[in-house]
Amino acid sequence: MRNGFAYKQLEEEQKLDLKPNISYTSTVNYYKAMTLTSKFKKDLCTLRAAVNQEIFLDVKHPKLYKKVRRYYENAGLQLNGEDPDIDYNSVIDCIAEDLILNNQ
Repeated sequence: MRNGFAYKQLEEEQKLDLKPNISYTSTVNYYKAMTLTSKFKKDLCTLRAAVNQEIFLDVKHPKLYKKVRRYYENAGLQLNGEDPDIDYNSVIDCIAEDLILNNQ
């Protein structure tokens, strides 16, 4: 027979092992956090243009790019900071995923 505390601790460890890896957007949408489309409602047209490669968001709208980048960093996106092009493409990919997910 096991000690009640040890048994409970073992159950918790097993539960932690069973938790699946969840992607960023499904976590955000599950907890109903503020989404990209609700936070940047006024700038959706500009964000769509950046996703469609009509404009470079960091050149045409640097303040908006900084806000969107900070939004994704706070949400858990890991940017390396060494290569700005890779960081920019990662942010644009996240924007595209969120826009497609929300059918905007």
